Amino acid sequence: MNPFLLAALLANAPLPSGERWAQADAPVAPAPLQPEVSDPQLAPVPPAPVRMESWDQALQLLRQRSTELGNALARVESARGQRRVALAGLLPSLNGNVSVQHNLLGPTVAQVGAGAGAGAGVGTGTGSTAFTTTSPLGTGTLTAAVALFDLQSVHSLRAADATRRASELSLDETRRQLTLTLAQALAQVASSERIAEVNRVNLRSALERLALARRRLELGAGTRLDVIRLEQDAESARASVVSGDETLRQARDGLGLLLGVNQPVGLNKELSLEELFAQGQRECRALPDVSERPDQAAARAQLLAAERSVSAARSQYLPTLEAQSTALAFTVDPGFARVPIWNIGAVLTLPFYDGGARGGLVNQARAQEELARQQAVALERSATVEVRRTRRGVDVAQEQRGIASRARDLADENDRLTRRSFEVGAGTSQDLVVSAAALRQAELNLVVSEFQFFQARIESFLAEAACDW
Repeated sequence: MNPFLLAALLANAPLPSGERWAQADAPVAPAPLQPEVSDPQLAPVPPAPVRMESWDQALQLLRQRSTELGNALARVESARGQRRVALAGLLPSLNGNVSVQHNLLGPTVAQVGAGAGAGAGVGTGTGSTAFTTTSPLGTGTLTAAVALFDLQSVHSLRAADATRRASELSLDETRRQLTLTLAQALAQVASSERIAEVNRVNLRSALERLALARRRLELGAGTRLDVIRLEQDAESARASVVSGDETLRQARDGLGLLLGVNQPVGLNKELSLEELFAQGQRECRALPDVSERPDQAAARAQLLAAERSVSAARSQYLPTLEAQSTALAFTVDPGFARVPIWNIGAVLTLPFYDGGARGGLVNQARAQEELARQQAVALERSATVEVRRTRRGVDVAQEQRGIASRARDLADENDRLTRRSFEVGAGTSQDLVVSAAALRQAELNLVVSEFQFFQARIESFLAEAACDW
């Protein structure tokens, strides 16, 4: 059939009920005929029960509900508690003890020597003050002690200070990692929603091509093979819609899990990736050098704590000196109580031999120091490579986005010309299917490349940043 005659027939032939053909404006040639189609899968994905209106709203939920942040805060509190325990070894201690006893031999007379010095005991003898103890006997002891020389406690306190500093820096690193994870999750939801929309546009286009092929078959200008090919193309577009919708649902579930919400979480459609990137930059600050990044600073602090732990272990070989004071009281009859003893003295502890326990602790501390050193070196190397890779990744992602944009434009023009050729009988259904598949893939590649470009930018920024929120 003559192509121009076919075009005239398509433009003027009566249509079945329920179908209408729209015609777009074209300055030179007749525009392609667009049949109006309907399908249940063309309906958009239902919105998520919870929607984020801004970055600040998502970050606020993350602060309140993140289990990783809660674990990091708990580790900081634990390190502070360990430091307080280490400090207690250098501070005075005061302990009291009260007991009640029954003397099976009956009440006795207790005497304290009038000239007895510190540490004198209770007994009988001349020149002593005698008193009768009660039955049952109540005794009370009050003991005070303070370390005069304890180098092990000093090194332990210094190690605890370094450990606390490392835990605080690890908290900053957790905030940096959570910021990156949140940005990626938000971008994943945004790109998945965009892909779901593109899939429906592609499905509509496939159904329009199928309607056109069926119409040509009714007019005798097409073949059953053309219809089958375009039906296969439509089914392929349906499969993309199903898989894209599931990807979107998984992305919403992942965002909800990150934010501690038991429901899927979506985004406001007006929230763009550029806006997310700008808002994310406000919460973090760029560092002049990657060595100042919290994870590297935490590794160095942990190494310092390990070195001081070695010094504390070695200090166990040194003697300790402690001042002590003890007061002893009895219940007496008549009266209420007497304090016959109150002494003060010094205790020098000389560690001669303990079976090798101190040597084992020193070896263990040295091994922990070496582990901390190797971890710090490995982290420094990996951070240097990470910064170089993320910087290069921004340029690569930007080039890929430009290529994907140009490829999408070419695929769109190719599909438009192929459809027009098919409408006038100059093209085949195979050409139409191939161009449609290429356009769908180009649309998806563009969306994915935009997401990858955003991800590369946020990774590059956070690779040399610290987050203090």
